[in-house]
Amino acid sequence: MRGGQRQVFYLARCLAQTSGFEPLVAVPRNAPLIPLLDEAGIPYVTLPSSSDFNPFNIYRLLRTIASHQPAIVHTNDAKGASLAALSKKILGKFKLIHSRRVSYRLKRGWSKEKYLCGDALVAVSMEIQEVLESCSIPSEKTSTIHSGIDPDMYTTEKRKHPVLTIGAVGALSTQKGFEVLIEALAHLKRNTSMPDWQCMIAGEGPLQQELKVQAEKLDLAESILFLGYRDSRNVLPEIDILIVPSVDGEGSNAVIKEGWATETPVITSDLPSNLELVTHEQDGLVFRNRDAAELSSAIARIANDSKLADKLIFNGAESVKKFTDKTMADQYMDLYRRLTT
Repeated sequence: MRGGQRQVFYLARCLAQTSGFEPLVAVPRNAPLIPLLDEAGIPYVTLPSSSDFNPFNIYRLLRTIASHQPAIVHTNDAKGASLAALSKKILGKFKLIHSRRVSYRLKRGWSKEKYLCGDALVAVSMEIQEVLESCSIPSEKTSTIHSGIDPDMYTTEKRKHPVLTIGAVGALSTQKGFEVLIEALAHLKRNTSMPDWQCMIAGEGPLQQELKVQAEKLDLAESILFLGYRDSRNVLPEIDILIVPSVDGEGSNAVIKEGWATETPVITSDLPSNLELVTHEQDGLVFRNRDAAELSSAIARIANDSKLADKLIFNGAESVKKFTDKTMADQYMDLYRRLTT
């Protein structure tokens, strides 16, 4: 269960609660999104697999579209974009919207053509919109709608540990930059101004063993707790300082907004998409991408300056109000109306 699926749920829930909209969600069988849809009473159809070129998936989606005759088909990942673009070429009776959540350039061939099939392409950050336009996507088709969160799902109540707890949440993949955080902790260990501290890393992914080996080599094995997958809502109340060390490909980072919603000071890398959210020394601290020494210094600043921490918390609680699920859904509904009138 990652950010993109949560965004689909938030959007479908708002649509279901709004007069004039009837959402139907298409998801792979056994997708972690399904229990949320069931709980909220949102209708859905399951696809046989998570493969975009599975002929049974194509057949199921074609049948669903032919049966329900939607005004809008809205995709939320690359595989969904493939399935819907194929359906558009065959049926061609609906408006097609693609949401793009990563800032990587479009590859040649079908990877790009499927997005050109869209009537509208929504980037979740201005950086992604610029990347799409640089890949020859017509600018009149593109727009930016930042992802949102539901602040009411998060608690601001902190469960204090005996020692300062630094934390990070996300997939243990190259994109997320957790190796930079571990290197920064090695610098931090030599910083005599620091109080006693520990670090929690919540997430699963292909780099899990590699990161554990890095921690052992840097003599940090006893200082870092690898929690595996944990819902961010359960982890963030345990964290005193939240680190978002992403190194590339980032969209509109939900963890930053979750940090604000839980009144946790945020430190993030200076990727353009992160800078669309965080203002340095106002609602977070920013460090140069991949600069572990600078990240270490930023952690020490917050750990030793309670006034700075309080300022970041206060302003973050204000900033998150601009990135709610309702704000996001309202913008999508405006787009739907423009395309169908």
